[in-house]
Amino acid sequence: ILINKVRISGFRGISNLEISLPRVAVLIGKNNAGKTSVIKAIQLALGDYSRHLTDEDFHIDSDDNVTSKIIVDVCIKPTEYKETTDDWGECNKFSDEWIEAFADLIHFDTSSDAFVAIRTVCEKDSIKGGYKVIRYPLSGWNEFESWTDNSTQINKKITKRIDAMPFISIDAQRDIHQELREKTSYVGKVLSEIDFTSEDKDALEELIQELNDKAVETSSVLTDLKTHLDSLSQSFEGQGQTDIRPFPKKIRDLSKIFSIYFGDGATNSFSMEYHGMGTRSWASMLTVKAFLELSEKKHEKEEECFFPIVAAEEPEAHLHPNAQRTLYKQLASVKGQVIISTHSPYLAAESKLTDLRSLVNLHSGVRVK
Repeated sequence: ILINKVRISGFRGISNLEISLPRVAVLIGKNNAGKTSVIKAIQLALGDYSRHLTDEDFHIDSDDNVTSKIIVDVCIKPTEYKETTDDWGECNKFSDEWIEAFADLIHFDTSSDAFVAIRTVCEKDSIKGGYKVIRYPLSGWNEFESWTDNSTQINKKITKRIDAMPFISIDAQRDIHQELREKTSYVGKVLSEIDFTSEDKDALEELIQELNDKAVETSSVLTDLKTHLDSLSQSFEGQGQTDIRPFPKKIRDLSKIFSIYFGDGATNSFSMEYHGMGTRSWASMLTVKAFLELSEKKHEKEEECFFPIVAAEEPEAHLHPNAQRTLYKQLASVKGQVIISTHSPYLAAESKLTDLRSLVNLHSGVRVK
């Protein structure tokens, strides 16, 4: 499948915009051209951006009028591999697995080609405060001049997201050293999936026990500390003793002190905290790929379809030009749709000309060249 087109109205600096998206889309343009706004609008439609909404997300026109409503439409089309172009192109029907995933969201145009169109509408909630974010299916894809009317909107709310199409956001400030301490980060999500058979877990915990005992026995400092702490038993009627564990006792606790070392060999390897931001941010991005592959395997196991939407904002930050080129290839190899916003001529040069989308912020609003 493919997010074929996105339409955005009333969001940030975007008054009214339509943009087509290839499988790997590279957004280029000056600062404040609208690259991030396009990504955040798609995140609003498919991801979790709604919980980050603020008044500043509502468009203000040249007369200082604030829009009362944000509308984002996404059109999803089925695709198939074309040998003649060595690329993916549109086809007229979804595969059986996607028919099951989309269910009654699927409609057909005048040429009997299948599509799924979802409208996201955001308005301020005058009663409860905050914002109302509601998603509706569309029965058609209007001409751009009249796309915001309600003629094709089916007033039946979409109450849950499509699990097979997760939105994955990668920002320029990623840092694996910090993310190792965050359970909600992508590396944290990967670590939460660590699992062993009961036999392997018992064997590993026995090795850790031996390691702890050896560490205490061979360290006079730890031995003395244990002797002093054993006096705690005086407060418990002489019962109990201290058990010092320099290393975690249980396998489940390993992820709490999980660390990553990188270098040119076992004797010249350093913790991520001692590496520069380039290495740390690149490593963070690679953990996202690991998370996506883990998710893909889960869906395959359950015989479910999976098509992530990966949006990377300025992924070239802190990276050498050669590293930027390698990074682009790694992003482009993701099994899903990739949207990259960049200021890097090296990333732009690596992409196909047909994958580039140049955004320009004119007085009349954001436009795509």
